[in-house]
Amino acid sequence: MQLMAKPQRWPFIYTWIVILGIVFASYALTALTNPAPASANLTHWYMARSAGMTAYLLLSLTAFLGVTTASGMWDKLKLRKLVTQLHQFSAMLVLPFVFFHLWGLYEDKTVPFSVSSLFVPFADRYRPAAVALGILSLYTWVLLVLTSLFRERLKATAWRRIHMLAFPMFAAVTLHGLLAGSDSHTVWAKLVYAVSSAIILAASIARWRKARSKTARQPSAA
Repeated sequence: MQLMAKPQRWPFIYTWIVILGIVFASYALTALTNPAPASANLTHWYMARSAGMTAYLLLSLTAFLGVTTASGMWDKLKLRKLVTQLHQFSAMLVLPFVFFHLWGLYEDKTVPFSVSSLFVPFADRYRPAAVALGILSLYTWVLLVLTSLFRERLKATAWRRIHMLAFPMFAAVTLHGLLAGSDSHTVWAKLVYAVSSAIILAASIARWRKARSKTARQPSAA
């Protein structure tokens, strides 16, 4: 299953151009309409929180669609192609919202983050282990996207092995949100992480069982 088909690459680039335009426009609008000190301006704090949670929900949707499509769940309903496309587009949307999350953290002065602390694990003293999980997850997700962009140049076995990193990455992102998130103490945030994790775990177990039973039947069929 390919993460991004060739016809989708230019729309992906156009999307990033639009997003960068929105970033600069919103930054200018904030400076003009709310010229308060950075420490008193909560715009970017809300941006970091909302974008981070949106990215997590999109990642959960992407993981669920990927696992269930690989297990053949949608084949009987003849929805494999549609679900695969939804998987691809939701996967592409993760990165822009991660960008907004990082940009909000950098501009917000409630907890100051330097550029290096946002991209280098353990470079900052604020919850270093939890933040490092988020940074490593970001690099893993970029790796998944890049290898899917050029999947036709990779061997199928190599691509599958790289794509298996999605499972530990999802676990790391969940821990990152629980341990570093501003809303992790709230009931609604705990429900989001718990329900998403339970769904992905159940889908992964179902996929593993189906693959195991298929492997067990092969010798008898021979």
